[in-house]
Amino acid sequence: MEPPSPHAPVAPVPPQGRAHPLDWAAAVGFVAYASTATITPICLVILAKELRFSLAAAGTLEVVRSLLAVGIMVASGFLAGWFGKVRSLGAATLLLGFGMMVYSAAPSYGVVVIALALLGVGGGVTDALINPLVQDLHPGDSGRYLNIVNAFWSIGVLGTMLISGELLTHEVSWRFLAAGVGALAFFSGALFLLLQNTKPRDKNQRLREVFAHKTTILRKRGFWLFFWALFVAGAVEGAFTFWSASLIQLEYGGRPRAAGIAAAFFATGMIAGRLLCGWRVRQEHLWHLLFFSALAGLPVSILVPFAPGVPVAAALLFLAGLATAALWPSIQSYAADRLHVDSTALFILLSCGGIPGFAFSPWIMGLVGEHANLRVAFWCVPPLFVALLALLWQARPAAGGCQSR
Repeated sequence: MEPPSPHAPVAPVPPQGRAHPLDWAAAVGFVAYASTATITPICLVILAKELRFSLAAAGTLEVVRSLLAVGIMVASGFLAGWFGKVRSLGAATLLLGFGMMVYSAAPSYGVVVIALALLGVGGGVTDALINPLVQDLHPGDSGRYLNIVNAFWSIGVLGTMLISGELLTHEVSWRFLAAGVGALAFFSGALFLLLQNTKPRDKNQRLREVFAHKTTILRKRGFWLFFWALFVAGAVEGAFTFWSASLIQLEYGGRPRAAGIAAAFFATGMIAGRLLCGWRVRQEHLWHLLFFSALAGLPVSILVPFAPGVPVAAALLFLAGLATAALWPSIQSYAADRLHVDSTALFILLSCGGIPGFAFSPWIMGLVGEHANLRVAFWCVPPLFVALLALLWQARPAAGGCQSR
């Protein structure tokens, strides 16, 4: 069997400027996935007190989830080639729902770890395949659609933070919130499965063909530049997503409502930035968008530890969200343009860098916060922006550093 051309779409492409029904399924999938990933940060202070674990142990939770996610990502290309992306996404989001139900009933820290392992498996497939699905649907204008669909990740973060913060302030149990997120994930899985026939099944690929795509990509020097760029971008996003709510509660004495609102400011910045970039930034300007986003994020991240109160901290978090918004989806889209390889395999391998990065910063910051405080822990973020600027400079179009070679 001949492998499919890396440039040929696997299904009819919607007319320019038109969304496919599966774009909406992908959007709902991102909302559900984001909710499963961010319910822990907003509940963290209460959860840690009830189950009696430290900030360092809290950071470890994200590491457990990400390690399982990366492990399953390696197999996601085979799942996509054999069962199809849509069916695989349906099963993965159903697993997210089951993991959240286990989470909601957890009697101890150990069971929370088990639940997060399930979330890591389901989340790994979800994270690996949603963006390649969008790329397949819009191969000529993926930067626009990837930014718009990825905005729904931030919408999921926003809704989780605001709703959970308000309910926790009214002393609603975190277990009820976890079960509600599980129900949302079940709905997402059902939606993917109902819509699977709106897109013809992906062409079956044998295991050796999947490996061949990955081997080709791994041999390209330019890939590793984008891999580390996405690792660092993921670390920036993970730092703010995981620790913003706890920063407000532990350093400013805010209640869960205030923590949820402040963290929602970051998510709102992400939503605004991704929608604006999706609507206004053309594909050929992605590198400039990435570089100047990282450049803007550096001074904002320096100021966050100095915020004198919750209002200033919330404003800085909003600006951090704007600066971070375009990084993840635009790095993937820009890499696809520059490397000219199978986009599904490329997006999966890039996510194998982004997901560990998303977990790396919460883990390091948890260790720093345990021995100092979270203000000091946020000093981990500026060096990440500096590293990202250096990597993006190497990936600039004129340098040719990301061409296929």
